[in-house]
Amino acid sequence: MQTERLNSKHGYEIPTQAIWAGGERVVIACHGFGSSKASPMIQALNQALPSKGCGVVSFDLPAHGESPVWQEGLRVPYCIDDLAVVEDYVRAQRPQAKIGYFGSSFGAYITLLYLSQAAVHGERAFLRSAAVDMPALVDTWVDQKAREDMARQGYFVPDYDYVREMRVTPAFLQDLEAYNVFERYKAGTAALSMVHGGQDSVAPYQAAQTFAAASGADFHTLPQGEHNLMGEGELEQVLAWSSGFLLAD
Repeated sequence: MQTERLNSKHGYEIPTQAIWAGGERVVIACHGFGSSKASPMIQALNQALPSKGCGVVSFDLPAHGESPVWQEGLRVPYCIDDLAVVEDYVRAQRPQAKIGYFGSSFGAYITLLYLSQAAVHGERAFLRSAAVDMPALVDTWVDQKAREDMARQGYFVPDYDYVREMRVTPAFLQDLEAYNVFERYKAGTAALSMVHGGQDSVAPYQAAQTFAAASGADFHTLPQGEHNLMGEGELEQVLAWSSGFLLAD
């Protein structure tokens, strides 16, 4: 595994890891909110895809994992820009590679926004438990205490056991309102395939299903699946669907 710290467009470093596996195909993996490139899903991709001749490049979004920034870096445009920097890195390292994307939850939201504005991008994206309606999701966190915390210290911390403390600022909330996937993503931009759990209590199933219909994405359901899709046999099914889709000619 190759590790790098790429220079972001916003003055910080982007912790990145790469498994090239020959380099004919590369999948860029984008983790979920409060997670990191060390997530169980990305670790599973690191095992499954290289064995099929496909590289995996993953990175920590700003304010996540090993990122050196905190709440000041947790901005939707910064996340999109970091994905662009990572893709530029992949193209510099493997100019002839076919590039695909694997986005989980918030990472799926960022991937879709990136595809909606990137001048050059890959042709396929697999979206796991996609948080396509991030504004509505985060709005459920903003209670009276959150408002008081933002007024007092400039951020609030969602009541969830994330990998590291997640600090949500008014600027991030404003970003979410401005970056609506349903408005920005145009059908046909890329081939999409999605998987969602029928019991997902974090990213609503109906919103994902509605987006899939509007965008023309293939849509898979794991009826008993919760948000992390780590129930019995679910990880294996996600890997089978994603590798079949991302490695198709």
